[in-house]
Order: sequence, then structure tokens, then C-alpha cells
Amino acid sequence: MRDMNPVVEIGLPELSESDLEQLTEECEAAITQYIFDKIPKKSISELTVTCILDLDETLEFEVQLDLAQEYDTGHSLDDILEEANRFGTEWLEKRLTEMKAQ
Repeated sequence: MRDMNPVVEIGLPELSESDLEQLTEECEAAITQYIFDKIPKKSISELTVTCILDLDETLEFEVQLDLAQEYDTGHSLDDILEEANRFGTEWLEKRLTEMKAQ
């Protein structure tokens, strides 16, 4: 299991508990699709994508990724997980910016 905690500072829109839950689900789906776009889905024996959003005075964002393959596809799983984490952070930043503009 990989825990990655990038720090990004952006202005936040008003967020309810429901907003956080929806953002979490959408981010997990976006990261999962990103991984499926990088490696063949049928080669994956286990994939767990967990996004955690915690709003106190600041919004803390954590991505936990666990990936195992049935067979080697020649891809570096560590690189793909790092890219997926970066993608998730960028996705969330973009989505929050869109919400703030509304």
C-alpha cells in the first residue's frame, strides 16, 4: 500500500460534507480510469484506490493506492502509481477551481 501526501495550496470554495463525499468518489473513479488507461485492465489482479479528503481549517488530501498484476506488462508499477497520485492531485485542484468559479 502506498501513502502519498502532496501539499498543494489553493483557495477553496465552500464545501459541505456531501461535496467532500462526492469529490472523493469522483476522484477515485478518475484515478482508477487513469490507471486502466495506462495498463491493460485484464492484467490487474488487485486495484484499490482510496482518496481521503479532510476539511478542518485546511483541506487535507491523501491518495492511497494498491496495485497488483496477474502478469508483467513491462510497465513500472511504481511509476504508474506516482503518476496516478499526481493525476489525482491535479484533478482535484482543477475540480475545486471549477467549483470556486461557480
